[in-house]
Amino acid sequence: MLALLAPVDRENPPKLAYGTAGFRTEASRLIVAMERVGMLAGARSAEKGGAAVGVMITASHNPVQDNGVKIVDPTGAMLAADWEPKAEAL
Repeated sequence: MLALLAPVDRENPPKLAYGTAGFRTEASRLIVAMERVGMLAGARSAEKGGAAVGVMITASHNPVQDNGVKIVDPTGAMLAADWEPKAEAL
């Protein structure tokens, strides 16, 4: 795991867009996305009074750039659209 973290440039992290499918990118860039999603999930849970918020890792037979990670709200719905800019700002 530490070997995966070493090459990440934390001074200039990659810009990742968050949309209905969450953060989607090729696997080597998902380390940064995972850190952001953890922080985002905590903030969203706090805003929802401590309710459980899900984190979903997505991968499939599609091209590697379709790997991703996203937040699932306490209702089971995708992250509210007004929180997408907050996800990108982290």
